[in-house]
Amino acid sequence: MKKMILNIKRAFLFLALMFAFISVSAQALRTGYFLEGDLYRYRLNPALNSVRGHVAIPVLGGIQLNTMGNVGLGNFLYDSPYNKNEMVTFMHSSVDAKEFLGDLDSENIMRMDLDFTILSIAFHAMGGFNTIDLSLRSNTGLNIPYGMFEFMKDMGQENYSFSDLGMRTRNFADLSIGHSHKIGESLTIGARLKFLFGLAYANVNFDNMNIGMGRDKWTISASGKADIALGGQYTISDEPTISGKTVIDGYDDVAVGLHGFGIGTDLGVTYDFSELFLKGLTASLSVTDLGYISWSKTARAAISPDAPYEFNGFSEMGIHSGNDKLTLDEQWEKTSDELEDFFALEDQGEGSVTSGIGAKLNFGLEYKMPFYNKLSAGFLYTHCFDEVYSYNQASLILSISPLKVIDFAVSGTYSDYGTGFGAMANIHCKGFGFFIGTDCFLGKLGKQFVPVENMNASISFGLNIALGRHEEK
Repeated sequence: MKKMILNIKRAFLFLALMFAFISVSAQALRTGYFLEGDLYRYRLNPALNSVRGHVAIPVLGGIQLNTMGNVGLGNFLYDSPYNKNEMVTFMHSSVDAKEFLGDLDSENIMRMDLDFTILSIAFHAMGGFNTIDLSLRSNTGLNIPYGMFEFMKDMGQENYSFSDLGMRTRNFADLSIGHSHKIGESLTIGARLKFLFGLAYANVNFDNMNIGMGRDKWTISASGKADIALGGQYTISDEPTISGKTVIDGYDDVAVGLHGFGIGTDLGVTYDFSELFLKGLTASLSVTDLGYISWSKTARAAISPDAPYEFNGFSEMGIHSGNDKLTLDEQWEKTSDELEDFFALEDQGEGSVTSGIGAKLNFGLEYKMPFYNKLSAGFLYTHCFDEVYSYNQASLILSISPLKVIDFAVSGTYSDYGTGFGAMANIHCKGFGFFIGTDCFLGKLGKQFVPVENMNASISFGLNIALGRHEEK
């Protein structure tokens, strides 16, 4: 039993630290939402036109990395009490349980959304603004509820209960075709049609887990599932469990290729209130990534125990294996077999699984200063619909375009994952386009350059060929 608990602790500690290091998120820079020279802002709202078209430089057209999460490495690593140049994990005896648990939330989430532009073309024609994009995208999330860390660190209570413990990743190619059109003097509408090609998908989730730790016995109950679409298949254990279940012991033959197909859309609208209400005021609204992917030939497995597992301790322990009582080794082997039976993922065969791609709602308000219309102040709100990995963000953005070919913006953001400040610089003269920026500067670092508070930080840049003359809005 102790070995099983230790293995669980080690596994989830490893996952937490791994995701704290690699969590990244990407889309167009929110800080550039109100910059008319931002070549990619239509990805946040397809009704937002850029003043120029562009052709992306292969590989370098658009790359963005942005860590997101309400916990950071500082939540899991502490200064060693024995050596100031070393660190220990939260499981070390020198780390106070109340101090560690007091800094955690009910849901401790780390996200990874990656968008890598392969091809991007945008141009003014057909009475509007047209876009064609091909991107590789990856959305990954890890959620470890408070109750799991409490069980790992404290183990001083009689009952532990938690849900939504899991990890999910979906990886796909996104081919999008978009068009925006101005109607009258004030209204602009836009849409993008997305063709989605599934590359890899995995979702491992415990719907619930309950652990009762009594003086005489432990009671463990859980339910969960694992769906994997990587072109391979589960490998089945040679021997069934003691209750006769056919269970999996691995996943083999991962294959690179298409493992699913889907469709999606971006919809957007902007309205200029200059003639109706207040000169210089513009409102915008969009829904992006509204779609799904159907993953075919998904290997499925589940934990669906018929009854809770009870561990009553070692009883009837004999000294020699030859009598009618079980030795300690025999009882431990029996208990291990029962636990393996309980926690085993039972093979459910192949099937089709449908997943969303994380739809987002964006609402923006921009006011251009009457004394200098190259300067504007804006508000941008985003809500991401993504089950347990959903989040809210609200940003105040100050944008300025002192020259027709140069833009700057700064932003301050409050979100479910904390606060941050961003900045962006953008150059877009004919034949050349370059931008660099961040939606959130890296926060406080520890002695070993470890992010202390949370994992919110980003860097984004891109090199493009800007097309055509400067199209005034």
